[in-house]
Amino acid sequence: MRAVYDRRRRAIVAALSDLPGVVCPEPDGAFYVFPSFAGVLGHPVGAHGRSPTTTLELAEIVLDEAKVAFVPGEAFGAPGCARFSYALADDDLAEGMARLAKFFN
Repeated sequence: MRAVYDRRRRAIVAALSDLPGVVCPEPDGAFYVFPSFAGVLGHPVGAHGRSPTTTLELAEIVLDEAKVAFVPGEAFGAPGCARFSYALADDDLAEGMARLAKFFN
């Protein structure tokens, strides 16, 4: 299982790091990543071009348009960041990251 989670960790970090305005540090030993979306906030995103000012607003827009859920950083006292779990099947992770790439690009 260690190899499986390592593969998922590397995949999600790479996918999120490829999104414009997103910085995703690689975690050392967790089942989630905590990227910064500071470079996204205040800019138009998605099909409707809404401009979220918080990751709470961004989470609502992403869930509505891309059908991907994440926990806004405000819940952890870290505005501008978001928490994504990678404790899910490889196919589901790939699908979610593909939806995010389509949403942000």
